[in-house]
Amino acid sequence: MYYYHFSVIISAWLVGLLLFWRVRTLTPNEQTDVKLPAASIIIPARNEEKNLEKLLKTLKDQCGNDDEVIIVDDDSSDRTSQIASDFGYSAVRLIGRPPEGWVGKSWACWNGYLKSNRDLLVFLDADVELSPSAISAFKEKYLKSGGLFSVQPYHRMERPYEKLSLFFNLVVIASIGSFSLWKSRSMGSFGPCLVCSKKDYEEVGGHGMIRNHVLDDIHLARLFMKNGLPVTNNLGGSLVRFRMYPDGLRSVLLGWGKNIASGAGKTSLFLLLLAVLWIAGVFSASLYLPFLRETALIIGFTAYFAYVLQIWSVSRKLGNFGFVVSALYPLFLLFFFAVFLYSSIRTFLFRSVIWKGRKINVLPR
Repeated sequence: MYYYHFSVIISAWLVGLLLFWRVRTLTPNEQTDVKLPAASIIIPARNEEKNLEKLLKTLKDQCGNDDEVIIVDDDSSDRTSQIASDFGYSAVRLIGRPPEGWVGKSWACWNGYLKSNRDLLVFLDADVELSPSAISAFKEKYLKSGGLFSVQPYHRMERPYEKLSLFFNLVVIASIGSFSLWKSRSMGSFGPCLVCSKKDYEEVGGHGMIRNHVLDDIHLARLFMKNGLPVTNNLGGSLVRFRMYPDGLRSVLLGWGKNIASGAGKTSLFLLLLAVLWIAGVFSASLYLPFLRETALIIGFTAYFAYVLQIWSVSRKLGNFGFVVSALYPLFLLFFFAVFLYSSIRTFLFRSVIWKGRKINVLPR
């Protein structure tokens, strides 16, 4: 019985190897002789006074004279617009809730696009932290890839509760399809950093075509692919970072809870089955340990340690989770299950989620 169980665990570990085979990070621009396009850098911001100042400082140091920065203040109740003004930018002010049929972030991104005057669009979340060479790396990577290019920032964490995001990060990377052994089409993009040409954005319809979707990054990528345009994804590495949920445990619950169940529903069936198999193996490797004896216990610990090493080798590229977090992964996996249950109830029963003080309706209705 135990040996059959171990064969399943080993198979699931190999599935994880396939899912995370080509995890790659963004590298600095090395072609200094190539003329880079001017960009409209669009920052949707709702109550982001704590984050916006850090981002704007880094942009001041690296934006060229031809670049423009557009901050969209999405009905903030804090000093978001004042921070923008302090840096010499006049924010686009949106008052009240988005119009019927629009989700807040898509509405803010769309209004930023309407004010843009450059050939390249760079959409950045306000909590993104850029290295001095990040914008040039975005531009250079776009020139190579075309279509839609996105970056998942390195997850910087300062407090222990933030590391509860471990399995959410892993599942997002596994389910997007960009980093597997086989070269499959990307199943989505990463919302914090999106780069495309204004021409392509207009031709596919941009955020106006996905106005009512919470998962704007997934639907925008599919919109580009539907129109025959490539989608390329990278991890931020040392160039792009963010601190996702600095406001306490509740922000982790609401942040991941707003879209993790919807995201599972939008994942391709093949990738979803592989991710579920891998999660099942991760869970089983720890579940049976207390019940094993003698030789089986040795094999069980070997299997458990193999998963610890696999989780650590991938997660260290995603954020500063650390080896101890990987060694204690069953605790973080239980939190993942709890939030997924919460997200499923909110999404499929109440058909709405809560984020940044807004109740957001979730499709389908």
